[in-house]
Amino acid sequence: MIKTKKLALASITLSAMLGASAATAAPIFMQGNFLWTQVSDDGTLGNESDVPGLIHDPTGTGTFDTARGDYLRPGIPFEGFGISSDQFGTVGNRNSSGDSVSQVSITDLGGGAFDNHVRWTGTADNGFFDIVHDFFFDDTDENLNITTTITAINDMTNLAFSRAIDPDPDNYSGGSASTNNERGLDLNNDGDYDDAGELAQTDFISASGVISGLTIGMFTDSDYEHNTGIEGACCSQINPADYLLGGDFAPIAFGFDSSGDNGIGLGFMIGDLNAGDSATLNYSYVFGDTVGTVDIPGDDDPTTVPVPATILLFGIGLMGMSMRKRFAK
Repeated sequence: MIKTKKLALASITLSAMLGASAATAAPIFMQGNFLWTQVSDDGTLGNESDVPGLIHDPTGTGTFDTARGDYLRPGIPFEGFGISSDQFGTVGNRNSSGDSVSQVSITDLGGGAFDNHVRWTGTADNGFFDIVHDFFFDDTDENLNITTTITAINDMTNLAFSRAIDPDPDNYSGGSASTNNERGLDLNNDGDYDDAGELAQTDFISASGVISGLTIGMFTDSDYEHNTGIEGACCSQINPADYLLGGDFAPIAFGFDSSGDNGIGLGFMIGDLNAGDSATLNYSYVFGDTVGTVDIPGDDDPTTVPVPATILLFGIGLMGMSMRKRFAK
């Protein structure tokens, strides 16, 4: 868990904070041996129904089939994030509709610390927070890591965050939009999730194509309270509360799992965040040709990025501008 404490207000312009070279165009493409995707101006993976959405080549040869194996398209493309608090309910972005967080910049940092690295910065239309998503992976990785930093412009209580996707690897003509969805990883099916190589239901969720078996998962070992959920409303749900409660299939009567055109996601409870403070979340999309072969990041894998000073100053600068406007009235 990373919490960045409040810094003194500074009179800094946005151009100085973000750097003169910060790009403002979108999308930016990311391609390795296993993964091909793009980051949109919504701060989401995929760009509406454009190619690529999020394509996985389990052979690791960079052979990407645009007709099969794309987790986001065809169909209704959904990958998104949500933020909620007592002050404003739920806001967030989806890659095809319903945005309430505006892009400030999007920058290609690939070729530096990681072969593929895109940084997206945004600010909430309601004026309560700034947000930064870092998407990154090396060419040989079969996982896509994300670091999300939320900086409060105004005090927020019961702050929560979610990331979610509607995965459709077999959604082609003659195929199926359904996936086999599972919370946790129970390799020997004994129901305890604590044997070697297994993952708790709070930390991991997966969806496998009913035809191909191609699997996408979401994983976190964040110190913040978190949970996973399967959503019957496959293509729109960004409310963190739904994922924190385990989703629509959480009751034991459902066996925690589902088979259908459902969505999967992660929810994080951050708690109270005072103006000027930041919270950072680390999580990953992971992939495999089956659920048993997904590439879970290990202790030695780089799954975080440093929080740049410009990110912290970005939020503080906007807050300073807001205060100057208030005093000028």
